[in-house]
Order: sequence, then C-alpha cells, then structure tokens
Amino acid sequence: MKSIPRISQDNFDSQILLSHKGKTVVIFSADWCPYCVSFFNNWSEYARVDEVYIADITDVDSELWDSFRIEVVPTMAVFENGVLVKRWDGQLQKGLTIDQIDSVNNFLANL
Repeated sequence: MKSIPRISQDNFDSQILLSHKGKTVVIFSADWCPYCVSFFNNWSEYARVDEVYIADITDVDSELWDSFRIEVVPTMAVFENGVLVKRWDGQLQKGLTIDQIDSVNNFLANL
C-alpha cells in the first residue's frame, strides 16, 4: 500500500479547504482505533481513489472532531474544490465496511 499523506488541524484548512482543487477524499482516523487499522488493511485492496489524505484526529481535543461532527472513526469525506460534498461515517463496533468503500468508489466515478 502506498503511503497516504497525513494532515492535522494545523494544516487542514490550507491543505484541503482553501487551496485544493478537484476531488479529494479525507479519512478521519485515530491511531488508537482498531477499526481504523482494519480499515486500512482493506483500503488498499478495494479503493480506487488517487487523491487521499488521512486527517489525524488521534488527539481527542482536535478541533476536527467538532468541526466535522465526527462521532465514529474512521469516517470518510469527499471534498470538491474545498467543499464537503459527501461523507460516510464509520459504524460502531465495525468501522467502515467494504460496501462503504465501494460506495465511495461509485460516488467518485459519477461526479
């Protein structure tokens, strides 16, 4: 699996919201989350997305939790020209499913 760039609250606005053009997938993830680890193991097999970032919300005080009302990690969001256009929330005790990853792929193919 290729390395996915990590972003934090400090550079999220400048990296994703203000300067990025086109479609971007952001995966809100936390290092302490076992479902995030499991998700990334499946991600490389099923994902068909080129422009991906991991928003590191390991710190429970991260403003990203509140800014995007993240309740379960991992959560995936698609931004187009800096605007949130779609998101998939992880499920309690499951994280993100392969069906949700397929849904991301289908959504991006039809944009």
